[in-house]
Amino acid sequence: MKFQTLAALALGAMALPSSALALSVTLAWDASRSTGSDWSRDVMAGLNLSLLAQDGIEVSGGVSYDGPEDFEAALADVSADVGLTDYADASAMAAGPLFFNLGTQPAENCTTNMVHLAGDVALGRLAAIYMNGINAQRTFAFVKESDEGKRHLDDFRRAFTGGLGGAAFAREDQVDFENEMAILRVTKADGAYLDLEGEALYRYLDAFAMGEVLEQTKAVTTSHIDYDRVPEETRAALDAMTLVSAWNADTVDAADFKEAFNAETGTDPSFAGLLGYEAGTILLEAMDGEGDSLFTNIVGPSVLSPRGPLSFDAQGFAIVPVGAYSFTDEALSLKGRIAVAAEHNCSAS
Repeated sequence: MKFQTLAALALGAMALPSSALALSVTLAWDASRSTGSDWSRDVMAGLNLSLLAQDGIEVSGGVSYDGPEDFEAALADVSADVGLTDYADASAMAAGPLFFNLGTQPAENCTTNMVHLAGDVALGRLAAIYMNGINAQRTFAFVKESDEGKRHLDDFRRAFTGGLGGAAFAREDQVDFENEMAILRVTKADGAYLDLEGEALYRYLDAFAMGEVLEQTKAVTTSHIDYDRVPEETRAALDAMTLVSAWNADTVDAADFKEAFNAETGTDPSFAGLLGYEAGTILLEAMDGEGDSLFTNIVGPSVLSPRGPLSFDAQGFAIVPVGAYSFTDEALSLKGRIAVAAEHNCSAS
């Protein structure tokens, strides 16, 4: 079965395979991205883990494409019932098979043969949803001075329902955050969102701990913070801080998966590895479903993932469990989960 001729055969997303051994899966990944090969390796490792000792699914070798304009040509001769890809609009380019969008970029097109597994994991938006939940009203944002930082800030602004008093951008080499702390003190801000990296992150934490704002300000971060790099006198800052993340491997739910992934690859699982594992798990569940298509079976019941309960809306977009974590001297402990639906303009067909 070719990707482009499957539509005429009405298979893939529309109907279950006629044989238990007929379901073939392939991975299509963007080689133009600097992290593309690492991403594809981790997805495949996670996928293989989920399918260990399982019959009914055949995984073929992956295929790379060089940017979105090359996607259709790269997959012209690929035969598969299911395609895993990081190209959000794959189903609009190659109709027919059931696609899993494993990228975090939302799709511009609505089709009935695409499952969006990552959901809407824009970090700025996740931070805003958490801040909305604790009713923060006077919030300031401090993000890195980069395209990524600006994107996180834009996502935060769009989703935050309280008052955003202002935003500051931190240089990679910035060490003085007294002005930012003064803003929090003078305005009596009850919230702060930060997304920083490297030395700027740790100098900001130092300033936050010493800035006389711990009592009044609840902080949320989407930064990866190495607890061991935070000196004792600065750890008070972490007591007032919550990490919001689409996925954290150091949780009870993820313990077995983390151990298995590490044994297979020698590294801890990445988000891409998690998505590959979830895709395989979901496919196995869908093949045992009672609906008349894989897509129908997928958008039905909830699936338990290493990140928690995962479900899909009627258009195939994941409703993702997002973790809110507090910092401890041993690890990150889960404070609670937020069920975050993807934002889209699709309607049920």
